[in-house]
Amino acid sequence: MSENSKTVNEHESPQVERRGELDVCPICGSGVHPQAYYCPKCSNYYCFVCRARVSQADVSVQCTNRDCDFFGKLVCSQCDPANTVQEQPYVYQEPTDGYWPAWLLASLAISAFVIWETGWLAGSLAFLGVYGGIGYLMQSLGCNIFGKKRNVEISRTSSNYACVRCSHPAKPLSFSRKS
Repeated sequence: MSENSKTVNEHESPQVERRGELDVCPICGSGVHPQAYYCPKCSNYYCFVCRARVSQADVSVQCTNRDCDFFGKLVCSQCDPANTVQEQPYVYQEPTDGYWPAWLLASLAISAFVIWETGWLAGSLAFLGVYGGIGYLMQSLGCNIFGKKRNVEISRTSSNYACVRCSHPAKPLSFSRKS
């Protein structure tokens, strides 16, 4: 019966082979515990699986499942890559400027000409008709006179980590060393 339970447990969690000599620090060669990922002699962290040195800039993760053999062990991002998930894009409307300053100057020039030729009343009506009326007509035909709103879509992705042994969520680490 115990053989069956071992077989079931082995099939549930994939076996991850650790590389190198487990009781020797891969950086300085001093003796360390086989379950260690930190060498107290050379003060270096290394990956629990591939035994490569992990610097402060590298992304490293630890399993959070207390029943896993890799619980609390430091694993580098090469041995445990991030799972990237594409999320719903963020969509919003952004106003864009139109060509209203140029249209205002053109309308003022036309109304100044009408004022010069006829009078103030005709010039004022010409300004309102040209700026407001023809401007609105051009805006409705697709010319961006008074400004429009455009849809902006920002794609979003998120990354999460899972243990290489038990596939339970793992937490990314950021550690600092005191000098």
